[in-house]
Amino acid sequence: MRKVSKIRRAIFNAVTMTFVAGLSLLLLLYVGHGEATRTYQQFQVEKLAAQGQIIQKSMDTFLRGGYPVRQFVGFTTMVSPILESDHTIAAMTVFDQSGRLVSAGGDDSIPLLAKSTSMNADSSLMADLREDERYLQVVLPLRNRFEQVGSLAISMPKAVIVERIEASFLPLLIVVAASAVGFGLFVGIGAPLLTGKRRRWLQYTYALTFLGASALVIATLISLYSEGAQIKTKALADSLGQRLTSIVQFGLNITEIQGLDQVLGDYQRLNPDISAAGLTVDRIVTIHTDEAAVGKPWTSDGGNYEYIVNLTRPGGRDIRIAVAMPADIVFRQVLRSVKNFAALFVASAFVAGVFLQLAGSVRRVRADDDSAADPLAPTPDAEEADLKLVKPVFFIAVVAEHLTYAFLPQFMYRVTESSGLPEGSASALFVTYYLFFALSLVPAGHFAQHFSPRPLMYVGMSFAALGLGLLSVYPDFYVVLGARALSGIGQGMLFIGVQSYILATAAENRRTQGASIIVFGFQGGMISGMAIGSLLVTQMGPEGVFALAGGIAVFMALYTLVVVPNVSTRALVESQGGASLRVLFRDLIRAMRSFEFLRTMFLIGVPAKAVMTGVIIFALPVLMTKAQYVQEDIGQVLMVYAGAVVLASGYASRSVDRTGRTDQALFFGSIVSGAGLVLIGVTGWAPLANQASNTNLLTVLLIAGVAIVGIAHGFINAPVVTHVANSELSAITGESAATAAYRFLERLGHVAGPIIVGQLFLFGGQDPMVIAWIGGGVAVLGVLFLIKPTPTQVSYER
Repeated sequence: MRKVSKIRRAIFNAVTMTFVAGLSLLLLLYVGHGEATRTYQQFQVEKLAAQGQIIQKSMDTFLRGGYPVRQFVGFTTMVSPILESDHTIAAMTVFDQSGRLVSAGGDDSIPLLAKSTSMNADSSLMADLREDERYLQVVLPLRNRFEQVGSLAISMPKAVIVERIEASFLPLLIVVAASAVGFGLFVGIGAPLLTGKRRRWLQYTYALTFLGASALVIATLISLYSEGAQIKTKALADSLGQRLTSIVQFGLNITEIQGLDQVLGDYQRLNPDISAAGLTVDRIVTIHTDEAAVGKPWTSDGGNYEYIVNLTRPGGRDIRIAVAMPADIVFRQVLRSVKNFAALFVASAFVAGVFLQLAGSVRRVRADDDSAADPLAPTPDAEEADLKLVKPVFFIAVVAEHLTYAFLPQFMYRVTESSGLPEGSASALFVTYYLFFALSLVPAGHFAQHFSPRPLMYVGMSFAALGLGLLSVYPDFYVVLGARALSGIGQGMLFIGVQSYILATAAENRRTQGASIIVFGFQGGMISGMAIGSLLVTQMGPEGVFALAGGIAVFMALYTLVVVPNVSTRALVESQGGASLRVLFRDLIRAMRSFEFLRTMFLIGVPAKAVMTGVIIFALPVLMTKAQYVQEDIGQVLMVYAGAVVLASGYASRSVDRTGRTDQALFFGSIVSGAGLVLIGVTGWAPLANQASNTNLLTVLLIAGVAIVGIAHGFINAPVVTHVANSELSAITGESAATAAYRFLERLGHVAGPIIVGQLFLFGGQDPMVIAWIGGGVAVLGVLFLIKPTPTQVSYER
């Protein structure tokens, strides 16, 4: 019987860990696939634009003579060499202003597609990128001296890109599946041997599995990006060569043609990725974008992708056109992917850690009493297993909510604008969640005390799922308002349900361990959600992420209903003397009569929460979007804040416990928080922000400012609770009552933050300098906190 139990346990562990590793690796592959598709497509789009420019230039010259677009002759002859040399192009077509076909090379059945999105702002090409289910289309305007009179469209089948990407990623899918199964088998077979200190090999093996898969994905991206860059270089050289071919073929002395240096210069200006372009005659550089290279032999640079077009006519001099593009364009794209994978690794590590513990707990619930040593459940304590069963509930709930935070404020501004309402109304949508979260806490706590916390968890999850799902189907202002209210109520119910479950389940010597579930769930879930959501939104769109988050919440509601056991809180209520709403309100009234409590609340606690929700979560994504940061960068900067809070909290807690000087920690946190906000605000200071060369400096200042605010809040979040617990109010009402009153009232900051920032944006504009002024105000409040006037003695009795 014992042998059968061991085999069953090994199979369960192997299947569970295969699922966990497979989910993380598939997410990695999905993100990598999206990165590859987006970047490889951009290379192809820029190639199409480069090839279309030669035709555009010739036609514009004709049109500026006052002739109508329909009288342009020789279009088919002009585009034939391009179509013959690049079989990925389906058609090059000319349309008039009414969208009627004028001339065509290739498939003339492809229409002028509807305008959708502009080309990447990094490209100085005046073109539109349009698409439908089958084709990508780059559209270049055709102008006379006064207006646009037509359009040149270069079309490429999407299948060209899809087939190339899938050919590269299909082998990776097989490797990822094998890696997940291998990790599962390692856990299932080796679990009995990996006890004690050797248990860390589980984490090491998981990290190696993820990093190994990441290395393969990165290698694939390097191959694809290199190919894309070389294709673009070839296209640029070919289009430039096309412009000069006629001069050479007519036997003219190309060195005597005026203005060729300007042609090369203009070409480099229109295509900023070109590092050099030159014309060589008999191997000597005659014209070059770098004047110092003229008169010297053309020298190849190993750091560039180069493509040389031979223009030599039979019996003529050796004439070539060369175009070079720096290879570090690939490095920059790969570096961006590495950054995204690093963020994903951190998020996956949190998720894997939760499910590693969950696997052991579920197995513990099902296991017989003859269980052997198992690193997934290192202690035979059923109570600990029950705590671990509920850990994923809160963690995944926070993940689901924060999947949307990298783009939620921008989404709300768009909804407000499309509904024809004032811009300031967007903050109302944001505040609604925090307001209803706070309002749900008291009735949820009352329910948990008199019934059971489990219904609060699965009903709360269901409400949160419904709120997220509504955002994905009908983004009307009032629907969004109701959806955020539902999500706030659901998350509030869930929070109280998990907290009550922990208090009812954990013994006295495990209360701190139980409380860590809340801390880990919020901080880890915030980091994971923001990292994953910011990567998925570029591929799934906001509606897709909302739907995914809602689906995750539904799954966890079912998990809670099926897996989490029902517990009674009767003993807990009896131990607390029948705590009720009346007791809570009595404690709140006592707290509001304490001068020290109010000082701490309104000078430290509330401002810190207001900064978190109003500046970090609400304002920062809006400002970064306005500054043209991509979505993943926004999510990763928010991760920096959460990570800094986690790192600083541990140090601050130990320091305060050692010295007992909570007032110094709170003053330090307030002043440093103000400094960090000022640093964020400086990114909008005109002398810095208006200089294009300062882009990297502004990014460094922004990240540093966010990290400093996170560190500062780490010195506030835990020490402020200790400060309240050590106050005179606690001596009279008790530590639990005082800290509960503080936790409830500090949520005023959650609600006030977005309202204040939204109004400041309304009157001062969406300018980072608004954040600097907020930082100054926070620092002033910190200084006021140090001032301790002797208040009039009051009684805390009723």
